[in-house]
Amino acid sequence: MQVKTIALASLFSVVLAGNAFAAQPASGEGPLFLNEAQAVSTLTREAVRQQAIATPPATDGYNAFAIDTSAHSDVTRAAVRQSTREAIAHGFHVKSGESA
Repeated sequence: MQVKTIALASLFSVVLAGNAFAAQPASGEGPLFLNEAQAVSTLTREAVRQQAIATPPATDGYNAFAIDTSAHSDVTRAAVRQSTREAIAHGFHVKSGESA
């Protein structure tokens, strides 16, 4: 008798738990804080475009506005290639590809 009671109790608990989850809102249907104040922008499209041109958003540290281009090297490409060839001739291993 106890086995039957335990089986029925576990079955009822699963059914009731399923009903409890079924009462929850589905994804995207929950309260989305819709009681916030909504304001309509008074700016025109042209004003927003001009503002975006004047102050572009910085996406990361590698954009043209974040890089300091004032420091230039006086070493030419040919000099760097020649020094690399000399280093390789003297046993330096250039790390490239999957072995890097």
